[in-house]
Amino acid sequence: MSAFPDRAMVEQAIAWHLRLKDTDEDAWIEFAEWLGADPAHNNLYEAVADGDDRMLPVLERATFPFNDHHEQPPEFGNDEDGPAYVVGGEGGRRNRWRWGAVAATIALAGLFGVQMLPNRDAHYSIETGAGETRTVSLADGSEIQLNGGTRIVLDKNDARLVKLARGEARFSVTHDDAEPFTVVAGEQRLVDIGTVFNVVRTDRQLRVGVAEGAVRFEGTAQTVNLQAGDSLAADNHGKVKISKDPVASIGSWAGGKLVYDQASLEQVADDLSRSIGISLEIPQGMGSRSFSGVIQTGGDRDAVRARLAELIGEKIVADGTRWSVEVR
Repeated sequence: MSAFPDRAMVEQAIAWHLRLKDTDEDAWIEFAEWLGADPAHNNLYEAVADGDDRMLPVLERATFPFNDHHEQPPEFGNDEDGPAYVVGGEGGRRNRWRWGAVAATIALAGLFGVQMLPNRDAHYSIETGAGETRTVSLADGSEIQLNGGTRIVLDKNDARLVKLARGEARFSVTHDDAEPFTVVAGEQRLVDIGTVFNVVRTDRQLRVGVAEGAVRFEGTAQTVNLQAGDSLAADNHGKVKISKDPVASIGSWAGGKLVYDQASLEQVADDLSRSIGISLEIPQGMGSRSFSGVIQTGGDRDAVRARLAELIGEKIVADGTRWSVEVR
């Protein structure tokens, strides 16, 4: 970080440090977006928080004596003849400086706060609706891209821990041997070994695909190390299946397309629901049918529907956001 950072940026960092001491989930989401807007934001905010250890002992030694008329600190007012404001027992100032000094102390406390992230209410969630995508930048430089219909839970006290409650997310992780990045999905965990990976969690299974680097899957019954090109599917009973996929197909939704190689139509229906916000009804017994092909999700929904109908060789009828396959 520059020795002379932009003043407006400094003020923003201080303002965020003050605001985050007692705020709601929306503010934490805004804060994540502010961090991601400029790499300098993260460095400056860390510098603000870094002063905690240096400033706290000074504030703890500060004393605020008052005259005989005020056993407790007075309200702000015009007590011009009151006693001096004293720091560390040193000589005084006239009362007209008292509240200016208090204000300066508060500003310093904002700059070198006692605590960067409050312990209470440490968890907050970020959600997307069906067909909506969102990118979340974390303080450590990692990035999470959320597909539609997704909910993640973050920890204000631990930027290296994410819970995937449902949906799909693509993680681009800044690797740190000392603090591994961990994704929790129910009773299963994914530990980063320096990577880019995609995770899908439904009510039926957890799917993981590694695009770069490696991930350690820690399931209820076994642990598996996954390398680039590896995909894993784990059902609710702990059964794990590992396969190989083209790296370009892993997390391809983030680039506006869905790439399949012998996937089930049931999986395709789930993916379309998240990516473009439609519900695809498949006739009984057809959900396990294998599907291969590429579906572009950008642009007109009718074009997506026509492409899918062509690929599966069946008619697809649309009723608003509800599509249904009609077997000929």
